[in-house]
Amino acid sequence: MKLINANHSTKSDTMKLHHTKYKKNYLRYLSQVMETEDLRYPIEEALEQIFIRFYSEYDCRVKQVGKELAMVDWLQGLAIPIEFTYVDIIQLAKDMGSCDDVLTDRQEDLICDNYFSFMANIILAHDSNRGNQ
Repeated sequence: MKLINANHSTKSDTMKLHHTKYKKNYLRYLSQVMETEDLRYPIEEALEQIFIRFYSEYDCRVKQVGKELAMVDWLQGLAIPIEFTYVDIIQLAKDMGSCDDVLTDRQEDLICDNYFSFMANIILAHDSNRGNQ
């Protein structure tokens, strides 16, 4: 999958973007991963599909541990086809503009250690049921 940045061009050799810009890139990425051969979703519809699946599959877990931890668990179970390998997570972060292109080993470890929590926060920031749980 070719990842597109906010300017609709391939990102290369750049520095970290402002969080408002790279968060938009992650939303576009989530929309892309929800696509199938037959269906393409605008960002809001892709998020809606994610929430429909999340709550239908994990509503009980949400009641036990809250939305954020439940979403992290759900994403770690690869409920949606997001990146999950160390190398791919690092490349995604670079492509999305959420980090510099050159990273130390420690920075890479931090990105990977916090990836599923970060993705959960990106998604949950757009949950219309945010106040519940």
